[in-house]
Amino acid sequence: MTLPPNANFPLPDVFNLSRESIVVRDPTGRVVAWNRAAEQLYGWSSEDIIGRVADDVLRSSPPLNLPDKQEADSWSDQIVRIGRNRNTLLIDAQFCARRSPDGTLSQIIEFGQVISGTRTGSSLEGEHRYRTLFHAMPTSFLELDITGVRPILAEFRDCSISEIRSRLLASPDTVARLMRATRVIDANDHAIETFGDGDRAGMLDCVLPFWPLESYEVYVDSLIARLTETPRFTREVAMTTLGGRPVHAIFTASLDPRVVGNGRVIIGIVDVTALVLANQTLAESRERYRALFHLMPMPLFRINSDAVSNELKYFKAEERRDPEAVLRARPEILEHVTRTSFIEEANLPASRLLGVSAPEQLSGMPAGPLLAERPDTLRRLALALIGSVTFEEETQITTPQGRVLDVLLTMNFINENGRRFSLAGVIDVSDRRKTEADLAALRADFAHAARISMLGELAASIAHEVNQPLAAIGASGEAGLRWLDRDPPNIDQARTQLTRLVGQAERASRIIERIRSAARSSVPEPQALDMSKVAQNAMGLVEYQARAMRVTLKLRTLGGPFTVVADRTQLEQVIANLVVNAMQAIAASEATSGLVIVGVSASDQYIECSVIDDGPGLEPHVEKRLFDSFFTTKKDGMGLGLSVCRSIVQSLGGSLTAENRTDASGARFVFRIPRADTQNSDR
Repeated sequence: MTLPPNANFPLPDVFNLSRESIVVRDPTGRVVAWNRAAEQLYGWSSEDIIGRVADDVLRSSPPLNLPDKQEADSWSDQIVRIGRNRNTLLIDAQFCARRSPDGTLSQIIEFGQVISGTRTGSSLEGEHRYRTLFHAMPTSFLELDITGVRPILAEFRDCSISEIRSRLLASPDTVARLMRATRVIDANDHAIETFGDGDRAGMLDCVLPFWPLESYEVYVDSLIARLTETPRFTREVAMTTLGGRPVHAIFTASLDPRVVGNGRVIIGIVDVTALVLANQTLAESRERYRALFHLMPMPLFRINSDAVSNELKYFKAEERRDPEAVLRARPEILEHVTRTSFIEEANLPASRLLGVSAPEQLSGMPAGPLLAERPDTLRRLALALIGSVTFEEETQITTPQGRVLDVLLTMNFINENGRRFSLAGVIDVSDRRKTEADLAALRADFAHAARISMLGELAASIAHEVNQPLAAIGASGEAGLRWLDRDPPNIDQARTQLTRLVGQAERASRIIERIRSAARSSVPEPQALDMSKVAQNAMGLVEYQARAMRVTLKLRTLGGPFTVVADRTQLEQVIANLVVNAMQAIAASEATSGLVIVGVSASDQYIECSVIDDGPGLEPHVEKRLFDSFFTTKKDGMGLGLSVCRSIVQSLGGSLTAENRTDASGARFVFRIPRADTQNSDR
C-alpha cells in the first residue's frame, strides 16, 4: 500500500490487516488512503482510486457531509454505493474527523462494512438477476439519488402535504431546483439509447433536462407520493430526451425505501410515443370519416355485416372465386344476408330519402326490406359481398312508408380490425328517369319529324315506285279483258295476266306499307337485325332518286355476321339520311356523275357502317357544327337530319363521326353500334 508523497496520513501496521474497509479522504473528498478490505469490497484498487473523489466513483447516497467546527468529530451513517462491478452495496459507515492544531479539518477516516455481514451465494445471485433485468429489459430504467432534495423540502417542514404541493406547483423555479438536486446515478442501456442518444456520461447528471415545464406537476406528485410513503407511483407524462426530442411515456417510480434504499428511487419509463401518435392519427381519421359521413349531401348508410362476416370466414378460396356456385349450392346464404344485415348509422340526407325525421330512427333497421322489390339486385349484392368487390347498380328501393324509388346504389365492403361493414351510397334518380323518358319521347318526335322531312324529299321516288306497279296493274287488266273478249276466250292467257296483276298489286301494297312504316310515329321496337340487310333496304328507299341524280350506289360487306339489336325503322332512317346527304353533296358540286359506297364491317365488339362519297367534302366551319340541331347548309333544310341520326346511334350505345377522305375528295360518315348475339339474327 503506497501513498502519494504529500500524504500526511501515517499508516499503522494493522491498516491492511483490518477486515473493515478503511478509506481516508482529504477535505475535498479525494481519497488519500485505501486499504485491502476496501479493494475487496468495492472492486477498485488503491492505484485506481487514490486522488479521485470517492463519492463520484462510488455514487454514494447520501454523499459525505463535512462536519462544522461545532459538530462532533465522529459520526455514523448508512450509505448506498455502487461497486466497480455495478453491484449495489448498503454500507454501515463510521466516520472520524482529524483536525490541525488550528482546528481546520485535515482528513476524514471512514470505517465501513456491508450491512448483514458477508453476502451469501443466494444474495449475490439475486443481485446478479436484478442487474441483468435492469440492463436487459426493453424499458428505460433509471436509478436516482434524491438525498439532495431533502434540504429543499425542509423549507416546507411546517406545511401540510397539500400545502407543499400547491406551493411547489406555484413555483416552477423551486421545482427546477428539486430536479437539479435529483441525480441519475445509473441508467440501463435502453434508457441511454432512448433518452441520452447513446451518451452515458450525459445521462448521469440531474433529471431537469428530461422534464418539460408542462410535466412539472407529475414530478411534484411523485415527490408527494414519496413523502406520503406511497410505495409505487405511475402516471402518463410528456418527457424530453437530452437532444430535446419529445417522448410520450408511462412513468413508474418505485418509492419504498425498504426496497430501493434510503435516498434512492428506481423509475421505469415506457416510451409510448408511437402508440400515442397512432391513436391520435386513428382518432383524427375517425373524426374526418364522421365529418365526411354526416356532412356529405348524398344519402349514406353504414350497414352492419358482422353476422355475414362470421359466415364468410369459413369460405374456402375456391368458393370465393365462384360465388355463383356458392349461392346455387347454399341458397340459405342469401336469406342470411337479408335477415342479419341492418343499418348501423345513417346521415341526414339518408333519413330524408327514406322519409323519417332523424337519422337515429334508422339505426337498427333491417337493410334487407329496402330491396324487397328487387330480389335480383339483392342476389347480385350478395355475390359482390362474397367476392368483396365494389357494387354499383341502378335499382329500386322501398321506403318504410312503402314508396318505391329509382336509385343508383353503390356499396363498398370494408374490413376494419376484424369487423366487417358496408358503406352504401344511394342517389335518388327518379327525376332523372322521368327526364330520360321525356327525352326519349322528344327524340322519337324529332326522329319522326326528320323522317317526314326525308319522305318529302323522296316524294318523286315514292311516286315513281307506286306508279310502276299501278301502271302494270292497268296494263295487265286490259290485256286480260282482251283475252277474255276473244271468241272463243283465251282462258290461259287471261289467267296469266290476272296473276301478273295480283303480283303488281302486292308490290304496290308493300311499297305503301314501307312508306307508312317510315312515316309512322311509334315507340322504338328493338330486335335482332342484320346490318347488311338493313343497309340494303335503306338503299332501296333512295334508289330512284339516285338514278335521277346519276349517282351509283354500292354496298360492300367485310366479315360478318352483322347482327345488332335496334329498331329497324330508326336504323334504316340513319343509313338513308346519310346516303341522301351524300348524293345531295355530289349534286351540289355539279358533277355529271357520282359514287356513294355503303360499307358494313364487323369487329369483336362493334358493327360499323360507313357512307363514303366522292363529292367536294366538308368545309372546316361546317365540320365543327355538323351535328348541331337546326344547323343546315341547305336552303330548304330543317337542320334535324344529322342531329337525329347521332341521337339514334347514341341511344343504341354507339357513336357517329364525320371526316374528309384522305385518299380522294369527298366525305366519310361512320357509325358504330355494339354487336349482338347472332342466334336471333333476322335473316
